[in-house]
Amino acid sequence: MSSANESLRGALDAVDIKPERIGEFIESPKGRLAKGSRYNLLIPLRDGRVLAYNSVTQSLATWTAEETEFYRSLEDSPTELWSRQLRDFVYGGYVVPEASDELAEQEAKYNGARFDATRMTLTVAPTMACNFGCDYCFQGADKPSEKMSPLVQDVFMKYLEQKLETVRHLHIAWYGGEPLLGIEIIESLSVRILALCKEKGVHYSGFIVTNGYALNREMAQRLVRLGVESCQVTLDGPKESHDERRALLSGRETYEKIVSNMRSWVEDVKLSVSIRVNIDERNVDGIRRLIDDLDARGFGRRRNFTMYFAPVEAITDVCHGCSDVALNKRHYANLETELYRYAFDRGLCALPRPPVHLGHCQAIRPNGLLLLPNGDLHKCWDTVHDKGHRVGTIYAHSQVTDNPRYQSWVAWSPFKNNTCRGCKILPNCAGACAHKFINRDVTKGEAGSLPCPSWKFGIGERLLLRAEKMGLITSADFPDEKFVTTADLVGNNHSAQSLAEAAAAA
Repeated sequence: MSSANESLRGALDAVDIKPERIGEFIESPKGRLAKGSRYNLLIPLRDGRVLAYNSVTQSLATWTAEETEFYRSLEDSPTELWSRQLRDFVYGGYVVPEASDELAEQEAKYNGARFDATRMTLTVAPTMACNFGCDYCFQGADKPSEKMSPLVQDVFMKYLEQKLETVRHLHIAWYGGEPLLGIEIIESLSVRILALCKEKGVHYSGFIVTNGYALNREMAQRLVRLGVESCQVTLDGPKESHDERRALLSGRETYEKIVSNMRSWVEDVKLSVSIRVNIDERNVDGIRRLIDDLDARGFGRRRNFTMYFAPVEAITDVCHGCSDVALNKRHYANLETELYRYAFDRGLCALPRPPVHLGHCQAIRPNGLLLLPNGDLHKCWDTVHDKGHRVGTIYAHSQVTDNPRYQSWVAWSPFKNNTCRGCKILPNCAGACAHKFINRDVTKGEAGSLPCPSWKFGIGERLLLRAEKMGLITSADFPDEKFVTTADLVGNNHSAQSLAEAAAAA
């Protein structure tokens, strides 16, 4: 096997691979014969070589034509697992013991992380009011203006006191609406939460989703003092596109205020910011100009600044109009790869890398809840606009686990449907968005309804980009024909029929 360092071990070390499975292989009582992992993605290169990726170990390496032929022969030619020829294949996780059940192993690993009772992730919305009037907002335009009362805050703290007896890691996402419209509530609660965590010996981390309009230097410093380590801010293209989509309720522009706010603290305030860029047909042609502008303003190559791209999706009944402008998944996936290449070259993002258990969100964790200002409890951010989707109230939090809606979230698993079970990137994706399975009656359009993440449709192209920028390959190594990710590479995509079958199985 070849790599930038002329050995697989060097390639793995260069990308910080953590081969947790080595000890498992060494001690495995399951048999001595080898087989190829079900989670290998083999992308053809020129001259019979391949770019090999394993979605469990995250290994990425190039194989010669001879190594590729030898790997493919394993199916018909039984080979000892500890054969010298297999050493590097085993190290990278590309080859596993013949008797191993990789699907069962992944399910156990997934459940171990998902149902870890020592970790708690909560979302707290001090207000659902917002000063922006974004036309694609999944919460709709008619947002309540109330703020969280002292009574709700007190009851919430009593709930936390009880839960932190067993929890060792607490993560809170501050959310809205626009949460900074309720900064005094964030401050009041954070002071109490930090003191409680210190008393109980619990590690705390905070995160905030904000439109950035009030996130000036003073506010950023204030948030850091309150334990907020990172934030998400949305910029939907260059100034003209952003201001058309994300104006104040009064119609006033917001782009310059947001960007100048961030520029005032990004150099020396210890708050990490991730810029989310929502993309649809209306702003797709301007995204490179946004990247150019952020580069010109000095945001590139900063440790606490990055950006990522997201497709606009019609995921609730109040934003069904979005389906008319949403890009199809294949188109968006191809575009996204090129945008990452463009942004990476300017130091504005890391190389795209498939995630680990993407679907491990708050909604499917038993300890995961979302608290609204009026005390209602939900599981998912995408249901907060609809009281009918709540799973209880903070005033009667002990009854939440008996709620049928709560139970449907906790009972859901990607391992219960055949499409996810047969997918080679299941260790990356983990079903992606449970909301699209559980509440499939409120989603619309290909982008909004089908749960497979858009990057699945371009994962081959993304891996080629990663390998090229790492120095494993060059553009001259790309196949003669333009490579396109297919179901043969990763597995079948979900369809309306597969979702119906999954619902029937549940």
